[in-house]
Amino acid sequence: MNRRYRNLRIEKRNRLFELAYIDPITGLGNYNAYLARTKEKIEINSKKTIIILDIDKFKSFNKKYGHMKGNALLKRVGEEIKHSIRKTDIVCRLANDVFGICLSGEVDVENITRRLNNKISRIKIEDIWYNLRISMGVYICGKEEKDVQSVIDKAIMAHDSIKGKYHVPYGVFTEEFEQKLIRESEIENMMEYAIRNKEFEVYYQPQIDSQTERIEGAEALVRWRKDGNMISPGEFIPIFEKNYFIIKLEEFVYEKVCENIQEMKKELKKVPTISVNISKESLLEKDFLEKYMKITKQYGISPNDIELEITERTTVDNNIDMKEILEEIKEKGFSIAIDDFGTGYSSLNMLEILPIDTIKIDKSFIDRIGEKSHTINLLEIIFLITKELNLKTVAEGVEKSEQVKYLKEKNCDLMQGYFFAKPLGFDALKNYIKENKQKE
Repeated sequence: MNRRYRNLRIEKRNRLFELAYIDPITGLGNYNAYLARTKEKIEINSKKTIIILDIDKFKSFNKKYGHMKGNALLKRVGEEIKHSIRKTDIVCRLANDVFGICLSGEVDVENITRRLNNKISRIKIEDIWYNLRISMGVYICGKEEKDVQSVIDKAIMAHDSIKGKYHVPYGVFTEEFEQKLIRESEIENMMEYAIRNKEFEVYYQPQIDSQTERIEGAEALVRWRKDGNMISPGEFIPIFEKNYFIIKLEEFVYEKVCENIQEMKKELKKVPTISVNISKESLLEKDFLEKYMKITKQYGISPNDIELEITERTTVDNNIDMKEILEEIKEKGFSIAIDDFGTGYSSLNMLEILPIDTIKIDKSFIDRIGEKSHTINLLEIIFLITKELNLKTVAEGVEKSEQVKYLKEKNCDLMQGYFFAKPLGFDALKNYIKENKQKE
């Protein structure tokens, strides 16, 4: 009886241990086990490398092939990771498709990440091969670091930094990266106050007709003036896209544009069409169009006065029915432009499928004018197709007279860049329009 009782207690204890520390799908340790075992490792005074790894688009895999196949995939990935590292190293499944790895001693990061990528990028399950893509975040833990949660968080941050960058398989947390995160935190702490305190300003860059050299449009650009200094849009826009503050900022810019158009209509005979940038985050807002139409009506202007610009990469997001969204926008009377066209995210077929009016040719193409390269050949094709489809073209980043000459010869519709004008404040834009009018 005592022996049986003792065996039951041991069995119960083992069962509780499994529930607490073992992942039932892969047989590896779970998050609790990873914390405990990694803590033991980093308390020993030697270098450790933490890797956080996940499978890109695992939800789509589950949806397509079912949860049983998804679980089989997780088990195989766990096995491949285990075979790729030493027996003394740690691998655990932390959650969903996320795995944690802890490597001891000196590690060749390039070598281990490449090995993991090679092993997992093509996996066989029940005689069928599946092509996968993984993302990895790496943190090299110093001997003095003992806070296990802190080192794991740094690897997670390195991982998150490369999400969506399909040509980058892994990211490494460095001191420079840490400073960047501190700066991001500073910007996030300032952003709400900045919009209340009217630190954001709208500037306009003129768009010039290539044949008449008259101003026909202008792109609205947001600037952030903080204590007399300008914070670069390249610094704050990506942060706002990640934390969704971009929705509030774009609404602010849109309302300011409507206010400025209303004022220009009172002072000028002809008002240029104003292009306003709209992010994917704003487009996915349920009341986005209703909200923007309400603002337009409030200032007594027409959607025909405004062109909404979306980036080329937004048009190829598989999670968005972009055709349906753009058709709704067109029905309200807005014209639509594709920004950064030619940066490699989509095909020319998109021009025929989507209800767009304008393409803005990326500056990287314009910079190559005057050179003999494949880029120029592609630029020629873009002009031929857009004319065939009756689409308006805008060349971005025009800075040289030879670029202007070429664009005139190719009948590019509009040109935008420092050759004609830098982004202007609202009063400067009105003066530019008046001076441009006098040249006619």
